[in-house]
Amino acid sequence: MGAHDYNKTECINREIFSQNPSAEIVFFEIYDIANTSDVIRFHGGVNNYTRSLFFDAKEYFYVPFLEEDFGVRSDGKMSRPSLSLINFQGFFSRYIKDKDDLLGAKVRRIKTFIRFIDEVNFLNYSGDQDYWRSMGINPDPLSKLRDEEWVINQKVTENKNLIKYELSSPLDLENAVIPNRQIINNYCVWKYRGNGCKYSGVPCADSNDVKFTGALNNRGVWAEGVAYAKNDFVSISVREGNSSRNVVFVCISNHTSSEDKKPSINSSLWAQDSCSKSLRGCKLRFTGEEDDHLPFGGFPGSRLF
Repeated sequence: MGAHDYNKTECINREIFSQNPSAEIVFFEIYDIANTSDVIRFHGGVNNYTRSLFFDAKEYFYVPFLEEDFGVRSDGKMSRPSLSLINFQGFFSRYIKDKDDLLGAKVRRIKTFIRFIDEVNFLNYSGDQDYWRSMGINPDPLSKLRDEEWVINQKVTENKNLIKYELSSPLDLENAVIPNRQIINNYCVWKYRGNGCKYSGVPCADSNDVKFTGALNNRGVWAEGVAYAKNDFVSISVREGNSSRNVVFVCISNHTSSEDKKPSINSSLWAQDSCSKSLRGCKLRFTGEEDDHLPFGGFPGSRLF
């Protein structure tokens, strides 16, 4: 550790053990999100701060959240903390719909103290530094606790009020299995229209196996400013690692497209062609004959009788 790093560590340690420390604040960053280069940065508010805050020249928006079970377990096992985010009027649900629900995205948890956040947060800091220093303010982006890195493991809850995620450590290998596929008798593990499934035909049914009726009209890739009619269907390409797959939607009401009418966020105008992940859903799309076998990703023969 260099002298510079040592001084920064001493600075944060003095604040932690001070008899009158400033308020602690937690910043979150969610990044490496499927199908986008977005980085979501937010804080939950502290000392009635309900506006954006800046730290290390990055803007963190105010988003109420609840964090649970962060920290080191006494039994030596990996922690599985949870992070719940406000879902006002379903806004966050619409955002994550075409981003694999944020599954697999990385989460960085940053802890520091109010006195160390950027000077832009304090009114006329550059013109009145003596006053702010007398108040204990000392902007310094390097004065923080060690960042924590997590991965979004699964979505636990989603409703109109909040979305709750379970996080896991990047080092957590508890769920690693050999062979690589788990043996599940009644559920297909393939991603619909992706590798393994490879279905590429016309839209068939929704996730409840309710079939689309009437003659369907292929309109290609969805675009803004286009007039779509009932039973038109479109595709949107989503990125998954180094590959991509098409997600297909069927128009259920005539309209002219716009950003807020995008199929992935507007279920009143579009129905998603989606598989139920069951053997029945597979049979709706494939005949099971030798030249059109069922690529079902489960193991029906493993069922206990």
